[in-house]
Amino acid sequence: MPRGADGIVLALKEAGVSTIFGIPSIHNIGLYESLRHEPSIRHIGCRHEAGATHMADGYARASGGLGVIVSSTGPGAGFTVSALQEAWGSCSPVLMITTNIDAAKIGKGLGVLHELEEQTSLFRTITKEVIIPRTGDDLYAAAKRAIALTQAGRPGPVCLEVPTDLMAGDAPAGTPTPPNGTPAPPPLPPRLDEAVAILRKAKQPLILAGTDAARASVSGDLAGDVQALAETLCAPVITNTPGKGVVPEDHALAFGNAARKLVVKDIVPGCDAAVVIGSRLREVDAKRRGLVLPEQLIHVDWDERWISKNYPAALPLVGDIGAITRALRNQLEGEPYTGPRQERTAAWRQQADAEIERLAQERPEIQSLKAIRAVLPRDSALVVDNTQLGYWAEYFYPSYQANGVIGAKGSGLLGFSFPAAIGVKIARPDTPVVGLIGDGGFLYTAQELATCVRHNVGFPLVVVNDDAFGVIGYLQRTAYQEAYQAQLTNPDFLAFASAFGVPATRVQSPAELQSALDRTLASGEMHLIEYQMTIQEPPFGKY
Repeated sequence: MPRGADGIVLALKEAGVSTIFGIPSIHNIGLYESLRHEPSIRHIGCRHEAGATHMADGYARASGGLGVIVSSTGPGAGFTVSALQEAWGSCSPVLMITTNIDAAKIGKGLGVLHELEEQTSLFRTITKEVIIPRTGDDLYAAAKRAIALTQAGRPGPVCLEVPTDLMAGDAPAGTPTPPNGTPAPPPLPPRLDEAVAILRKAKQPLILAGTDAARASVSGDLAGDVQALAETLCAPVITNTPGKGVVPEDHALAFGNAARKLVVKDIVPGCDAAVVIGSRLREVDAKRRGLVLPEQLIHVDWDERWISKNYPAALPLVGDIGAITRALRNQLEGEPYTGPRQERTAAWRQQADAEIERLAQERPEIQSLKAIRAVLPRDSALVVDNTQLGYWAEYFYPSYQANGVIGAKGSGLLGFSFPAAIGVKIARPDTPVVGLIGDGGFLYTAQELATCVRHNVGFPLVVVNDDAFGVIGYLQRTAYQEAYQAQLTNPDFLAFASAFGVPATRVQSPAELQSALDRTLASGEMHLIEYQMTIQEPPFGKY
């Protein structure tokens, strides 16, 4: 007779899941027994639940599909919280399958192994939903619902919490099979014609594409519609960091990160209308850097949760962001604007290009990013952590496709980029991938080198080493004149990597970095590149 865990595995298989990430433990071995008998699903054994969750997150972003993480009860579940917060903030479709103690003992406070009272409360604010089947429930149906929910509307993580005894116990007999039909798409918003009228009358419209635009560009074809709409309107396109590359950043109308000084001080003030596509317009995305959007603001988003929270929307368009953007394109295309917009956007393009050329002569950070860009082809991924050179990449590394730059901007945590890059590489094994992380962040998840070796995952990982939490020291000196507790004592990173059987190289200049990247990318092997570099300041505000 099938067991409860068999239903979960069947639901994963039917959803096309071919890879999951996790760690076996005393409470989830029932699920692992079912996985052992399903050869179509590859399990990536990880060394920490946070790392495993970041891998599932990176996998989801790169594939456009579902990332799956399996954890255990109590401590194992708790270790996923910070990483799920990142997936939640980055609208990443991650299914977190965790266990709980036996169903009859939940809430009794008996002191059961790994018992955590109100375990489900850990996940309620960082997932779309916590699905908690109990005795008599069909785990197959619960898993089908959880899988569908991760990608319904705005993508995001979902937690499926299953008591241990239900995993190992017999599946309920005679339960109905969930319907396989696809729900009808929501209707277009009724005020679409008003948005078209605003854009036709505007002297200079602007497009801002965000995190959800990137997600919809990987899983669908939103990027092409955004680019065509921009060309029709002759509208500059700006993004938050996750949106970089929705319109290739060597396109004449692509002006990169919305927090850049050029955008905040020159481009946006010259616009009288804006279309925001797939951005929640969170304070952290741009407002904290001084971005002031036009009053004629058309906000295209999945739901009303973020409408007018930080920027008043003159016209909200709520629904399927891909369908809405396509409708705007179809109604406006064929009447391309001619006039001073071309001259205006061309002047901004010249200004932006001149700034990059000047900074490339002055700033080793730009030279380092140019070295990385010179090695990576257009179809590639740079996975960056919240570290000094990563911040410079958010502003100045050109991305030529959605998810050309992948970062931990949902929560701003450390340690994301290495395991996320593992997930990206597993999802797209033929795509060149480079991970970029600081020395501080690397030691959050450095043990996943073992995962790379065991599962034969290879890409260059650049560890920028300044023996400090560099940006924290900068902020302390700026606010209080002195840094405190920002210095780090690091291991010999080359010896550390060697202990895992991973070759490593130490470089000290952009030219050496480029040479090392060129060599290691060609090898296809895992390789750690320690980049000894001190960065005095992030680009915030100044650039």
